[in-house]
Amino acid sequence: MATFEGEIVRALRNGSDLPFGAACRILKGRDREVDILRKDIQFVAAGGSALRVWVGDYGTGKSLLGRAALELGLEAGLLPIYVSEPPLSKPVELYQAIINGIITPEFAGDSLFYLLSQWAESAIREIEQTGLTRGQDTLFRESVTRKILDFEFTNDFNMAISAFVDAHLSGMEDQKKKIVDWMSGRKVNYWDLKALKISRRVETKEESYLFIQDILKLSRTIAYNGVLMVFDELELMQNLPSRTTFKGYEALREIVDMISSKDFPRLYSILLGTPTWFENPDRGVKSYLALYDRLKTEVSVTTESTVQTLALISPDIFDPLLSDLSAIYATAYGYDPKKTLTATLKEALKTRLSSPFHQNQFVEMRQVVKSLIEFFDLLKDGASAEKALQIIDSSARPAKEAGTQTADFWG
Repeated sequence: MATFEGEIVRALRNGSDLPFGAACRILKGRDREVDILRKDIQFVAAGGSALRVWVGDYGTGKSLLGRAALELGLEAGLLPIYVSEPPLSKPVELYQAIINGIITPEFAGDSLFYLLSQWAESAIREIEQTGLTRGQDTLFRESVTRKILDFEFTNDFNMAISAFVDAHLSGMEDQKKKIVDWMSGRKVNYWDLKALKISRRVETKEESYLFIQDILKLSRTIAYNGVLMVFDELELMQNLPSRTTFKGYEALREIVDMISSKDFPRLYSILLGTPTWFENPDRGVKSYLALYDRLKTEVSVTTESTVQTLALISPDIFDPLLSDLSAIYATAYGYDPKKTLTATLKEALKTRLSSPFHQNQFVEMRQVVKSLIEFFDLLKDGASAEKALQIIDSSARPAKEAGTQTADFWG
């Protein structure tokens, strides 16, 4: 069975999503950004709502920072939710994506089903401590109902959660699944909903926002301090038909307004995209001035500008990055690549992973990490350090390719 470190290495090698808990281990050179995140998280965990926009070029580590934010949020008791390419122009699909994006690191199945089951059992045990016996008798049911009403859900959510606890008491897993399907915005048979005395579905923008509000309340019901939600890859909105893009920005402005007016209480929303996405006057955020001006002029609750630009990362972080990745690799494979490297070879490796076009800064942090894993793999498989350096050396590319990339970079 693969170790956690093995999963980290595999994800870095393939460029896929890191396992939860890995981002903070490899994040380097982002002390300022992490400090802002911690302040925001502390504010939301204490009862506030906040929004933060991070813009950065491809490969600068936006997604890694977003994953680190989710981990920091969970440490502070916030329910983490990650949505890549959120369908902002389609509120019902957006709500479904939000529910599907709930992260429970300890459970790999349906997170909402798991969280509700855990909460139902905890609530039942709490009622048992008053001297009542678990079951469907009137006194026990009245205690359950009173407990749920305290959370002030909308009526349909009250009915659904009560029915979920009933099903949990009776061991009716299929019934529990139907209720979770309804909460998740999935299709449920009309007669099943009628039996539960539920009339509302997620079918309009207004209903999707009401459901989000109930999910925010639900997060506190199940012992979280709030929700941290990351919307990633927002730059892809520019590739959609113009009408769809406009509706997406319109929805985003409404969400920003609802966060500011505390209609979405205890929500920390993080938006990730490229500078081009934000500043493009034709298809970017700037094309929708009601949103652009609002984000540009607003000062966040922690006195920092709402829109933050990710600076390039200095190669000064190379040594701690190499050390941490080597330790992870050693745990995963029993081979410590750091022991093979002399100081001269380390410096050569750092030079090859820095860009001469950015004053020797790391331009694509993603590629730096992936190249280091490739380098480690080569060493483990018996290649000499010098040969491994030659293979991953970006300067070994054809001059024509390097020239084209330089021209593209400078525009």
